[in-house]
Amino acid sequence: MYEDLDRVRLKSGEQVEMGVVSGPDQEWASKVEVLLGHKGENWLWGNSRLLRDDLGIEGLFYILHRDGVPFANMMNVEFEGVGIFGHVYTVPEDRRQHAATELMPHLMSHFRARGGKALFLGTGFDSHAYHIYNANGFEGVEVFSGSMSYYRDSQSNFETSFFGQGAVSIEALDWIHWPVSPALFMVKRPGTIRLAGLGLFGQGSTEGSMLPLIRETLERREEGKPSRMMVLRHEESSAVTGVAMHSRDRLWPHTCVVDLYCHPQFWDHGRSLLHSLSLPEADRYIAYCDLDFSEKEEILSSAGFVKNSVHEQRVAVNRAKTEYVDVGVWER
Repeated sequence: MYEDLDRVRLKSGEQVEMGVVSGPDQEWASKVEVLLGHKGENWLWGNSRLLRDDLGIEGLFYILHRDGVPFANMMNVEFEGVGIFGHVYTVPEDRRQHAATELMPHLMSHFRARGGKALFLGTGFDSHAYHIYNANGFEGVEVFSGSMSYYRDSQSNFETSFFGQGAVSIEALDWIHWPVSPALFMVKRPGTIRLAGLGLFGQGSTEGSMLPLIRETLERREEGKPSRMMVLRHEESSAVTGVAMHSRDRLWPHTCVVDLYCHPQFWDHGRSLLHSLSLPEADRYIAYCDLDFSEKEEILSSAGFVKNSVHEQRVAVNRAKTEYVDVGVWER
């Protein structure tokens, strides 16, 4: 579906159309796909699915166009008012015409009007784009990081509501988990080793790393194979409150890396979440954990893992690298 939003004037004085394409929309899909055709393979696949299929989540492509030919884009992918902002792009010949400056306020206003709660993005720290996003309400999650977040009210109010007490379900990874997952991982919480198999340490986003895993999960499902990632989902708010996954160790043969991470209020479900993983055959299973992070260590121990070594001061807790954490290596 296409919704006309406004007519805007570029820096050159030219007036162009502004609108939003909400998938599925077969008429506009190919036009937006062409505009974003420079993206990598997984992004092309994800955008195509958002534009052409009903995935149970919202894919919103905010565009500037001339007579139906888009030349600038910003995208939100959302579920239950929480989502990821990205795919900011203007064709080279139309750059420096304030396209992003015109699009961004409309996108944010539209997000708030629809009841949006929180958005997350990744960009270059202190870049031109970083300051555009900051001017529209986004804040950096930590010093020197290009990860940014926006909360309609406040972060504390959002956290209290989104991660409040309530029933949870364990589910195989699916589309509905993708837009909301940064709310778990991009916030300062206990535990620096979050998803080693995805290279996620400290406050980082799952935006890019989770998408190919969704693609793989859908392919495995068609083959009758289980997902490599299981998700603990809050039944009321749809928050991702925990994740367990396995991956092949890229260094050692016949070795499986097992990851587990939960929101502080949901570690009591960690055993069940870890047990829900269908682990492949392997000679050994390895898990990494911040030294003395008792919630995770107790779960690993109960699952038969034994801590056999410690890497001292191995991973930085923050982007400023003012603090490092010792990492325990657990093996089963």
